[in-house]
Amino acid sequence: MATGRGRLAGVLGSPLHLRVALGMRIGRFAIEPWILSDQQTDRVGAFKGLVGGQPVAGTADLNAVGLDAKYIVPLDDRVEVFVRGGPLTADANGALDGFHGRGLGFAAGAQLSGKVRALGFLWSPLFFLARGPRVTGALYLDAGYDFYFLRRGPEQLDARVGHVSIGFAIGSAF
Repeated sequence: MATGRGRLAGVLGSPLHLRVALGMRIGRFAIEPWILSDQQTDRVGAFKGLVGGQPVAGTADLNAVGLDAKYIVPLDDRVEVFVRGGPLTADANGALDGFHGRGLGFAAGAQLSGKVRALGFLWSPLFFLARGPRVTGALYLDAGYDFYFLRRGPEQLDARVGHVSIGFAIGSAF
């Protein structure tokens, strides 16, 4: 859900929230650069209705890149909780074409992690092999808010976008 002087809520609708992050963990802290797209699921000229194209008239996509600092607290061998936050830069297209600016994002969540076979990412039955390299895999759930301060010339759009992310993380110690 989005708010922002009423305008962003109407054009964001119910987007597909896609977020990709890479990171480095040192003890209980991690640094994660990331990219995200709150992409409309109703699109014009899109392959299979989702890839490419433009959002339908009156709606917009919101894209951002940022850098988060993350603090992780282990609860036991497999379960951890975390908080993360940091600066971002964003731009929009569709009905908000030309708006861009900065913001801040914050979230909290939990993750269930363990060692899995790396070959399983090629074909899922290979997760159950007794041989092959192991990596750390984690299922996570996080919820938070991103605060956007977007501008287009003299126009200003300040907004809060709430999100819930469910995902899978892969890592290894080098």
